Amino acid sequence: MSQITTMSWPFERDVAFFAGHGISAVGVSVRKLELCGVGRAAGLLRDAGLTASCLTSSGLFPLEDHRATADALARTRDHLAAAAEIGASCLFVLPGHAPGLSWEEAAARSRPLLEALLDDARRLGVRLAIEPVSQLRVDLGFLHSFADALDFVDGISSPWLGVVLELNNAWIERGLYDNLRDRGDRIAIVQVSDFKVGTLAASERVVIGDGDIPLRRICHALAGAGYAGWWDIELLGSAIEAEGYESVVPRALKRFQELWT
Repeated sequence: MSQITTMSWPFERDVAFFAGHGISAVGVSVRKLELCGVGRAAGLLRDAGLTASCLTSSGLFPLEDHRATADALARTRDHLAAAAEIGASCLFVLPGHAPGLSWEEAAARSRPLLEALLDDARRLGVRLAIEPVSQLRVDLGFLHSFADALDFVDGISSPWLGVVLELNNAWIERGLYDNLRDRGDRIAIVQVSDFKVGTLAASERVVIGDGDIPLRRICHALAGAGYAGWWDIELLGSAIEAEGYESVVPRALKRFQELWT
């Protein structure tokens, strides 16, 4: 369960509530981690018997501002070290945003930044996970599809660089099932939520089973292709806030488990 799901709760409450509801791993929020403190957060997770599945999100390189990009690269290195300290398997990275550049220009500026992080990732044992975002969120990144993210990662070709499969974006993509079958080794983590057809805003998600994504089909296709990594339930938006986290978290967990029965 991602801490983004319980956006307004502090780190401590997340840990206590998640552990009390049979959740085995936490997708840790960078913001919550920084507020709690890395050492204290690592201790809280350890004492609760929880694993950190991932740390989200870093990068956010402003590709049209060289000085700000250098600062963001330094912060990302710090986040890699923090991810290692809490035992996270991967660090979500938003590979850069640049509305004034073409896709190709943005990719050319982003690529050396990711390459510069690979030695740190290897040394720390934390995989970088490139995170595509909705086309409505050009303020966050230039990669907007699973397929484009796979192509971008293939161009760098390192086992320490993978892709976040964010099902809320990727489920309608052309070639999705071929990519799950043929390029599944690039998937660093799978982000699970649901989407209700007719929604007109980014980041308006619903609890698993309340929407229209064929999650059972996709998840079984992933498992059949050999995916054995973490499934990170990340829910956010007005429906989640209106229902309340105390209801959303156990209901989402139950619905995810039902995908496999």
